[in-house]
Parts: sequence; C-alpha cells; structure tokens
Amino acid sequence: MEQPNPSSEPNPESNSKPNASKRSSLGAWVLGGVGAALVTAFFAGRHVLPFGIAVPSYLEGEASTAVDPRDPVFIEGVGLGTRLIRAELRDESGQILAEASNQTRFHPEIKLEFGKKYTLSATAERPWLNQKGSKAAKFTTVSLPQIESTARQELGPDGTLHLKFSEPVGAITANSDLKLTTKPDEKRQNFTLQADISKINQGQTYNVEVNWETHTGVPLPAFNVEVSTAPPLTALIVTSGMSNLGLAMPVQVEFSEPVREREKVTDHIKISAQDGQPIQGKWLWFGKQRIQFRPHPAWPARDTISVSIDPAGMKSARGGFLAHPVNASFSTGPDKRIEVYLDKQRVNVIENGEVIKTLKASTGKSKTPTVTGSFYIYARFPTKTMRSTGKKPGQPGYYEVKDVPYAQYFHEGYAFHGAFWHNRFGQPASHGCVNLATRKKNGRKDVNEDAGWLYHWASLGVPVTVHRTSPAQNKIATTQ
Repeated sequence: MEQPNPSSEPNPESNSKPNASKRSSLGAWVLGGVGAALVTAFFAGRHVLPFGIAVPSYLEGEASTAVDPRDPVFIEGVGLGTRLIRAELRDESGQILAEASNQTRFHPEIKLEFGKKYTLSATAERPWLNQKGSKAAKFTTVSLPQIESTARQELGPDGTLHLKFSEPVGAITANSDLKLTTKPDEKRQNFTLQADISKINQGQTYNVEVNWETHTGVPLPAFNVEVSTAPPLTALIVTSGMSNLGLAMPVQVEFSEPVREREKVTDHIKISAQDGQPIQGKWLWFGKQRIQFRPHPAWPARDTISVSIDPAGMKSARGGFLAHPVNASFSTGPDKRIEVYLDKQRVNVIENGEVIKTLKASTGKSKTPTVTGSFYIYARFPTKTMRSTGKKPGQPGYYEVKDVPYAQYFHEGYAFHGAFWHNRFGQPASHGCVNLATRKKNGRKDVNEDAGWLYHWASLGVPVTVHRTSPAQNKIATTQ
C-alpha cells in the first residue's frame, strides 16, 4: 500500500498564518493612521481652533481715563469648549468685588464707581486640547470732576449764578423753572448760568438739576443746586401817619436791604407840601440802608407833607426790587423852637417867633460840657433810665439813674429831662444834659414842673439850638 507523502498533504495551520499576519499588519496600519490623525488633529486643533480670553476693546491695555463706569464690563472664553474656571473683579485695594467659576462668560453685576481703578481677570481652559491660559485687564473709570461751587446759591442781581469745577468738563444743561442758559469760560471749568430777570419771582427757592458730561463726552451723574432769589426790597417811611411834628423832623426812609446805586435813589423819591410845591432840603445817608431828608430851612408850619417813592429802578444790592410804589404823609404843627444859652443857664421856648417861656436850667459842668450846635428832638420818653456812656459799674464817672422823668433827646445821649436829685438850676450841674426842675420824685416843696411843661409843649422834630453865649440884644423872659 502506498504511503502518503506528508509533504504533499495540505496543512491548515500553515495556510492560516499568512492571513493573520496580514490582518495584524493592516490593523496596526489602521491604528497608526488613526493615531496619526488624532495627533494631527490635536496639533491642528491647538493651532487652528481659536482659544483665548477676550474683554471689550475699551478694556484692553491700560485704559486709564476713558472707561464709562456705566458701560458693561465682561470677560469671556474664546473658542469651542473654552470655559472660565476662575474669574474675578477686584478694586484697587485688591478686594474681590465679584467672582465666578466654570462659566463661558463673566459679567459682574456690580455698579462701578467714577474715578476708581479695577482689575478684571480670568483663567480659562479647554481640556480636550489640553489648553489653559489667563488674562487680566486693568482699567480706570472716568474721573468725576469735583464741583467746587456751593450747592446753595443766591441768584445774583444780574440774574446769574456760577458753577466751578476742578477740571474741564463738557456740555452742561440746567433744568429749572428759572430757564437758565449756560456759558463756559475758555477752560470750561467755570460756567455762568443766566436767568431772565424779568421772569424771576422774588424771595423764592428753585431746585436746579444740572446735567453734565466729561470733556470727552461721557455723561456724569446729575447734581442739584438750590438757588434762591433775593427777597423783595421794601421801604419804610418812618414819619408816615405822624402828626404835629416839629419843623426840623427829617423824613427817614429805611430800606430792608442795602440799595444798589445809592446815588440814584433820591431821583425816585418825591417830597412835596400840601399845595404840591416841592420842598428844598438835603439828603444824607446813614449806613447802607437808611437815608434822611432834612428840609431847608424847615417844613412849612401846619402843613401836610407827602412822600412818594417810585419803584422803577429801585433795586437792592442783592437784586430785590420794590414791587409797588410807596406813599406816605405826615403833618406839621406850629412853628416851635427851643434855644439854650449856656452862659445864662436858660432855655427860651419860642412859638411863632415869640418867646413864650424862659426856663432855668442846669447844663454840663466844665468836665462834662453840653454840646453846642443845631439839633432837633429825635426821641421822647415819659420816664427813662439813664446811664453813663462808655462807663462800667465801679469805674470813675459811672452813674445810673432810674425813672428820670420827661426825657427829650436832641443829640446822641444829650437830652432835656427833669432832675429831682438837685436844686441848683441856674448853674452847671449835669453830665451834659439840660436839667430842668420837676416835681416827679422830688421831696422839695414849691418846685416848678418845667420839665413836664416842656415835654407836653414840644414834639418830635422841634428844632433845638444850643448857644455858648447869649446875643447882646436877647431879652430873657421870666419863668411863669
């Protein structure tokens, strides 16, 4: 029997080895290709796909002056799959004001302040491309100029108010019932706001809202100015309604405020007698708010004097004005005068040109003499406490006398009055006043009531002349 040839029979194992080898090589090739593709894609992704962190363009770099604090600030990841693993906003002291993690975009919900420094930073990553990065944006918000003018102002007499700033600013508008227009100076740090003075209400307070912006046009928070207008100017004619006044009593006008253009004030005041004829005289200012008219030589006796003030052009230094004309009148009495003769120590009482009474007096001693000159009775008191002028208790020359009767002042502290503490009438005995006999508080008997008689006979405005010596032809009547 023929034996089979081993070499000629098929070997299944020998036939399968080449195929496995081929498959293994193919798999390796495929895996290598995939790996290469992945590596290629990895490197291509890192270089081609965008990755980074972005902020608005106005936050790029050191934006030290231009950032409006009301503009949105944010930081965000750039590229597919990029996330912010950490983001925060810090102030200039390093304090964290807002923070977030694991977000694609960080928009801090916080109100930024003017003129402050901030840092907005974030760290981002893209894990599948093994990418990681950080970014910080430092910026400063727009500086808020300081308002150097006061928040409360009074409108000037020309209808203006002024705003002053620490640095130049842009446009300014004012919202108010005053209807203000604005005008800057060349540096735009000082602004004049002008109101229409013809439409201003006196003695009012207005709230003015000022809208403004930086010199680069960034709107700034509005602020308010409280603006008051000058109170109305008023004028009081002191002698209004008085009667039986002496012929030297001046017309006195008292203004509520210092008056503007004082030299023109008298152009608006008219003084006339009952028949309409103007009265001659002289105007004198006392301080900034009081003016007197002194007739020359005197008022007509037993007449009615009219005083009228035209409000046109009459303004106070603050801008207030007379709202209406001011009218007043007063009446004069008979022609009465008082003459004092220091050498004779006598007082002549004259009415309608005749000496109707002569009174003994005690005038000032040599060290405290009575003033001489022409005056008028400007104040009267039934009783008055009198004290030394410029002296304190305990000092030499100090005195205080209570309940001095029938005091009639004719110049500063000089007065006619009763003296119950002495009986030396006819010789100097006073501190400068003209002492007269009185029964008030007087324990002596048979004392004349000269002080009371003169008080009841006289009135405000009666002329008083104090002479050092008597005229040679003077005839002194005897005391009644």
